[in-house]
Amino acid sequence: MKKSKVITTVIGLCVVASMFAGCNDGGATGETAAATRIEGGQTQISIEASDSSEEGITGAYKFVYNGYEIAPGSKADSALAAFGDDYDRMEVASCAYQGVDIIYTYPNFTLYAFSDNGVEYINVIEVEDPIIDCGGFSVGDNISAVKAVYGEPEVEDDYGVLYRSGDTELQISTDGAEKIVAIVFKRG
Repeated sequence: MKKSKVITTVIGLCVVASMFAGCNDGGATGETAAATRIEGGQTQISIEASDSSEEGITGAYKFVYNGYEIAPGSKADSALAAFGDDYDRMEVASCAYQGVDIIYTYPNFTLYAFSDNGVEYINVIEVEDPIIDCGGFSVGDNISAVKAVYGEPEVEDDYGVLYRSGDTELQISTDGAEKIVAIVFKRG
């Protein structure tokens, strides 16, 4: 089990290093929160980042966990407060970005962050646990479950699909066939 976690972490670091190359313009400055009612009368809290533009981060792809909705680009401290302190934190020197990459590994998902002027922002949210429902599909499901929710993807190959919406992307990785092995929410 430990060997597979180490391998997964190494692969994740490689993927994140490639994503951090030129991904951020450094303009994020604040965020807003909004509450909405979800199934069963529960409240879902939406924490979205905003940047120096009037519009902020836009897009439909947000990660929902324990009633909280986090958009890629959100401040890390807001996400950490929402998701609790059951995580392992690791900092690694970034060869693809300026400074340090920060990885928060929770039992069911991983948050990849970067620091900009002392403030950490979530750039990528990766789910590899089949118990996390990502809006109608989960790891282990067939790729057709994703297409049933989002329609035809912008990009598709033997190893997954990619959807883009505004400043966000949803990348679904497969095992080379049809089975979902990872669901990745990221800033586009």
